[in-house]
Amino acid sequence: MTRWYYVIFTLFILTACDDGDIITVDLEFDKELDLCTNNTDSFLIYDTRQDPNESLSLIIPRSNNEAFPFTEATPVGNPQEFPINESTTRFLYRTYNRALASGELCNPVPPADLNIVNDYEAPSGSAFATVTIEDDDNDGIPSDLEGRGEMDENGNYPNAQDSDEDGIPDYLDQDDDNDNVPTSNEIDNDDLDDDDDPTTNPLDTDGDGTPDYLDEDDDGDGVNTILEDEDQDQDPRNDLNANADGNIVPHYLNMLEVTEYDNPGLSGGNTYTRTIIIDFLITGVNLDILSAQEIDFGTLTYAINFTEDN
Repeated sequence: MTRWYYVIFTLFILTACDDGDIITVDLEFDKELDLCTNNTDSFLIYDTRQDPNESLSLIIPRSNNEAFPFTEATPVGNPQEFPINESTTRFLYRTYNRALASGELCNPVPPADLNIVNDYEAPSGSAFATVTIEDDDNDGIPSDLEGRGEMDENGNYPNAQDSDEDGIPDYLDQDDDNDNVPTSNEIDNDDLDDDDDPTTNPLDTDGDGTPDYLDEDDDGDGVNTILEDEDQDQDPRNDLNANADGNIVPHYLNMLEVTEYDNPGLSGGNTYTRTIIIDFLITGVNLDILSAQEIDFGTLTYAINFTEDN
């Protein structure tokens, strides 16, 4: 299986705090964690604020051809550790002569009018990253409900469910039943739960107990959904006519439409977007002006587009 990664960045809120030890600066930053990826050797994760003009920064190493530091979840209770050593992993507090513009810390050449007033770096400590992925393929069904199973010691899911037996486990499959209707189109986004979460409302058009996203014959008319593609464009959703109530619906959701067309083949490719959530905890740092056993450095969220082939 081959994967290509395309990165989309999203900002998320973080909080910095101390554990009650001696501290001579407060960490009430603007609570926006940002990322720089333009250095071939490292990634820069940082937070800034104004009045005073400050930044907290975490620098972690970057491997060759690594588009982003995290693409998979970390095992429960086993975050990834980055020992702070003033070399490959660094944790810094800085103040500046003026306010920082958005993304300015990512500039390879600092602006001429931006000066560092104070620069403190932790000589030791550790940064821990806990990576969480709730819906690996972002199809609207949480991975835990798609039979992802338990993670092994290598971060893999060896017992993951593969309903259509296409070699792509359901939690990574955009079309779990290979009927050419994406799973995201086979959940009920209008009928919300009490917690306003539509992902637990999969459609079951024929009421047979098998949700549409796992049902080869969604309307129970005896003709598989993939064979109700009249124009043979590998998309049954755009072949329409009236049902018993006079509503215009696709053939595959219309029990009155029982014409069996040729199998157009699978639409091919498995492209999806995965949302990555990383919580950072900094421990055992001493910045002269800041001493703390733990700093909740906060949460970074970003999205990556994946394309997989069997």
